[in-house]
This record gives sequence, structure tokens and C-alpha cells, in this order.
Amino acid sequence: MKIFVVDDEIRQRQSIIRHVDWNRYEMRVTGEAEDAAEALALAELDPPDLLITDIRLLGMSGLELSSRMRVFNPKLRIIMVTGYEQFEYAKTALDLGVDAFLVKPIDFGKLAAILEQMHGERLIDMRKTEEEARVKDQLKSFALIARENLMQELIHGLLLHESEAAERARSLGMFADAVPRSLAIVSIDFIPHPSHTKEAATRIAQAAIRRSADKACASHIEETTVTPRGDLVLFVKQGKSLIGDRMMTLLLEEIESEAGTTGLSSICIGVGPPAESLVGLSESYQLARRAVNLRLLGRTEQIFFWHEFIDQPEHSGKSLQESSNDFFERMGAGDSLGSRSALGDLMRGLLGDIRIRGSEMRSLCLEWVSRASRTADEIGGAGKHLGSEKQLWGELLECEDEMELLQTTIRILTGFCDYIADKKLSHAQVIVRKALDMMNARYKENLSLSSVADAVFLSPNYLGALLREELGQSFTDLLIHIRIAQAKQLLHHSELKLYEVAESVGYQNIGYFTGLFKRITGLSPKEYRNFVGAADDE
Repeated sequence: MKIFVVDDEIRQRQSIIRHVDWNRYEMRVTGEAEDAAEALALAELDPPDLLITDIRLLGMSGLELSSRMRVFNPKLRIIMVTGYEQFEYAKTALDLGVDAFLVKPIDFGKLAAILEQMHGERLIDMRKTEEEARVKDQLKSFALIARENLMQELIHGLLLHESEAAERARSLGMFADAVPRSLAIVSIDFIPHPSHTKEAATRIAQAAIRRSADKACASHIEETTVTPRGDLVLFVKQGKSLIGDRMMTLLLEEIESEAGTTGLSSICIGVGPPAESLVGLSESYQLARRAVNLRLLGRTEQIFFWHEFIDQPEHSGKSLQESSNDFFERMGAGDSLGSRSALGDLMRGLLGDIRIRGSEMRSLCLEWVSRASRTADEIGGAGKHLGSEKQLWGELLECEDEMELLQTTIRILTGFCDYIADKKLSHAQVIVRKALDMMNARYKENLSLSSVADAVFLSPNYLGALLREELGQSFTDLLIHIRIAQAKQLLHHSELKLYEVAESVGYQNIGYFTGLFKRITGLSPKEYRNFVGAADDE
């Protein structure tokens, strides 16, 4: 607390300055003057917090000096010093905002009491100010959380009533204009700096994109939020014109200009359709997400609009079921290039059907992976190289969002395409195929290596070696896998009892069948049936 002492008697000034332990009250004398003019000149450069002045000064009174000093510091505290004969006059100073007065000669005990009181009041004011600042910070923090929660609920369709969404937005000062809005998703990949963690690099990249959005289309961007994956979601006001290529191109150019300093390596933008209401923003988000996911299909563009795929099923002329059949036919034939092209058509059809979302999409991906696994199992050895059906299902069920689900499904199905195509190139495959055909047709019988070898005109030893070379499994293991694969299909039918399933695939002993089934799949027949049922329900 800065103190000014003003008195035309130098001994009086020095007495006040020297007889007080200013440190005790967290105060220090920063100015002294013998007249009002000198005091005002000092105050203009560095205003005091407390003025101790004689009421009678050269040029003007202490009351006038106090009034003029309050121009520099409206919260100035004042202690007025006066002679006994001016005591009654001094009391009127209290009505003018003087905090206390002292009669000459100064009683330093009284002065100490006044300073102690002022010090205590200052501490209380400081604590009050700190508490108010803390409360304001908390309210600001709560407001930021509330804004973020509202945006997340809007994009994920968790608000069903427009009135509720509008009221919450109004209370937070958001989305005030009654205009259509679209959502744009900026998906980023980057090469993080060696000294940055992945989380830190993501935050840096997000900040760069926000700066770019402000430069490119600040008047259109209302709010931004972040997806769990780290992609940025832009809430874009449409105004009188729809979001177009020009605006998104400008945004992309601004983002890429930041790439050198942030480690951004790949940027894609997906744009959803305009929504007339706040609750309609979830639809725009879903379509923007599907638009940006088109890059997973080998597309080289960086900006994708929702209308690019919304008409895809009509243009392709194929239903999703037809595309699925086409893909599996090509994959089963070992047509590597054709199966990859068909997989692209299949995924574009999936993205283009806006009716399929959430659990329905996950269920389809599970079905396709199971079908691919069964197709590969007919050749043999796929589980050893690509993972069991249970493991692959686990990967799909762990996917947290649509993009991760599609990426994982494409990776798994592409792996099966390559594996089957590679196996089809073997010259010994024709012989092995005939043996497998017989095993698949007669798996219920008591087959032996000798009986199958006789059917393909080979010795048992040679056929056994060929099976191991081509498929990596013995005759016995292959027969077990064929029988278990058939049992898995039968377990989808709840009307069959477990012992009936065992007998249908050639096992009379239910305990032996259960042990084999668990060794191959990791689950007992009962557990597998429950697992399949849970996935279907989802």
C-alpha cells in the first residue's frame, strides 16, 4: 500500500515517516511533499493508496488536495491532520470521504490503530476480490463445459426436443441466429514432433486448424468442438448461400499453410447438409462423418461433400446385398484385383445408405467378417495367419466410432482377399481342393486319411504331406476345423440342442465335442451361442 505524507512542516513529515513501522502494515512511503502542487505532481506519476495530509496547506486546503488526488485514484484512503482549533471544521471532512483525522500533536498510538484497521480492511477486501475472481473463473469454466456438453449432445443426437436445445443454447449465448447450419469435420493425421506427446501434438494441430478457420471463414464459423479421435467439428452458418467448394478450399489452403510448423501430414474435410433446426445437426454430423470416410476407399481428394455419396446406390444400380454377393464371389475365386474393387463398391454402398448406422452397421461388418472367415477356412490356415473369428470379432466390437469400424473391416477383408488369392495360385491346390470338397461333403462320416487319399488317387503319406505344405495343417486338424465350422453354423439355430449339434457334425460324445470346440474357438458351444446372440441383438 503506497503512502503519501504532505505537510508544510518538515519535522512533522519526518516524524510521521520515521515513527511508524510501515512494514508491519504492508505499507511503504512512496512520496512526501510540503505543498499541494508538489504532491499533485508526484501523484500524477505514481498515485498513492493512502494520503496523510495537514488540513492547512500553502495554495489549497488538504480537503481540496484530497478531492483532486481522487482523480488519480478513486479508492484513495485519507487521514487528515489538524490543529485543535480546527477540530469542528475537520469533522465535516468525514462527510467528504475522509477516513480518519488526528489532532496535533499527533498521538502515534492512535495513528497505529488507524493504520492497523486500514490494513485489516485491505486484507478483507483482497480476500473478497480473490474469492470473487475464483468464483468468476469457476463460472467461466462451468460455462465452457456446458457449451462443450451442448455441442456434443447436438452432434450425437442426444437432444430430442428443439425447445430444450434452443433454451440451453440461449442461456449459454450460442446459436442466436435463426439460420440453417452445416457441420464440417476436419480429419487430421500428422507426424508429431519428437519432443511432443501424441496428445500435445493433437492439441497443437487443433489450435492451428482453429486459427485457419478464423482466417478463411471466420464470419461463418460459430463454434468448434472435438471428436474423441481428435478431429475438429466446425459449426458453420449457411447464411444466404450454402457451403461451397470455394470456402472449403480456402480453409484447406489455410490449414496446409500451417502444416510446416505443426507436423500436419494429411488433412481431409467432410461436409454435411444444412440443418434447419439444432436437433437436426446430428444428421448433418453423421453425413459429414460418412463424407470424410470416403478417403478410406482410396479416394485422393481432400474435400468431400455429403451429396457425393447420397445418390451412390442409385448410380451403381446395385443393392447392398448384391454388392456383398459380388464381393464374396470374387474373393472366393481368388480374384485379388476384382475383390478389392468389389470391396470398394460394397463400402461405398454402406456409406451411402443413411438408414444404416450405429449397431446396424456394426452388425453388418461382423456378418461380412464371419462370412470371409468361413470362406477362407474352406481353404485352410486362415486363422493361423489372420486370426480366429473370435479374435476378429473382438477387434470389431472394440471399435469406438464409425470410422474406426470401417477401417478395421476394410483391413480384415482385404487380408482375406490377399490370403485366398495367394492360396489359389498353388499348383497343388486342385488336388487339395478335391480332398477338401470330399471332406466338406462327408464330414459327418468316419473319414480317414486313407479313404480320402484313395478318392484323389494318392498315397496317404503323400496327401498328408501335401495338406501340411499347402494348408499348414494335418488331415485330422482340417477335419476338426471343418466340423467345428459347421457346428458354428448350426449353433445359430436355437432349436437344436447341443448334443444334436454334436451328432450332426460327426461326434457322438458331447464331452469330446465340447473340448474340441473350445480348443478351436476359445469358447464352449453354449458360450459361443450366447456370444452370437448378443452380437445379433446389438
